[in-house]
Amino acid sequence: MAADSSTMNLARRISAVVAVLGVLAGLVVAVPAQAAPARIRVMTFNICGNVCRQGEVTRTAKNVAYQVTARRVSVTFLQEVCYSQFLAIRSRLYDHGYRGVFTSGESGGRCNDYDRRHGKGFGNAILVRGEVIGRIVHGLPSPASVRPEGRAMLGATARIRGRSVYLVTTHTAPGGPNLVAQLRAVRRYLEPIAHRMPVILGGDLNSLPASSELDGFYSRRVAGGQGVFREMDETTRRPYCRCGSPTYQPVPRKIDYVFASQRHFRPRNAATFGSRYSDHRMYIGEFILA
Repeated sequence: MAADSSTMNLARRISAVVAVLGVLAGLVVAVPAQAAPARIRVMTFNICGNVCRQGEVTRTAKNVAYQVTARRVSVTFLQEVCYSQFLAIRSRLYDHGYRGVFTSGESGGRCNDYDRRHGKGFGNAILVRGEVIGRIVHGLPSPASVRPEGRAMLGATARIRGRSVYLVTTHTAPGGPNLVAQLRAVRRYLEPIAHRMPVILGGDLNSLPASSELDGFYSRRVAGGQGVFREMDETTRRPYCRCGSPTYQPVPRKIDYVFASQRHFRPRNAATFGSRYSDHRMYIGEFILA
């Protein structure tokens, strides 16, 4: 009987231990897995829709839409886009989950005269795979009378990977005092916003990487490396580049950029891809959203 009692006590102890282990295992399983960092693929592309494409719509829209979907781009910034081209591109991307906004800085001489409101509208566009909330347009200053083309900054808030991100694109003047004033206006507008929420700026800035006009954008060229933005090519592999891959084809040089608020984004990679549809190359890369 004593042996049977000992055996029963041992069995009870083993059962109790098994029960405790089961509870602990359940607690371990209940701990949620840490979410993987969100990666956002971004492209900026001056499609030269008026001069190079002479306002042509069908093939231009087909090519741009193909590049966006085939390269799995989440955010696309386009410059030198005719309004009619934008409509065709947006239409082709709509069923893929993309939404977009457009603004014209001026009229394109070869663009289609689409409607009374936009006419031969020619400017910038933002296309996002996700929800786009609102549209903001700010005209950029042109203090010098030399080549005072209409230049504008287009902004929109988008929901990407569950986060609100403020997106901005622009095409600044080709040089001189107007370029300096416009880059300064863009930076002063975006810096306060970048302290509050994720910001991505992409576009044709008509400046070389070593230009002093970009000192306020490149994080490593601000005193103490505490700048607000970081360029897509400023990765850990190449933390401070005064060169960059050429984005302009006729005279190879980098004049297209993607900057993101460095407190929210970490650049992962960047590359350019040639296109016979434009005098610019597509500039594509990824950011990791913190």
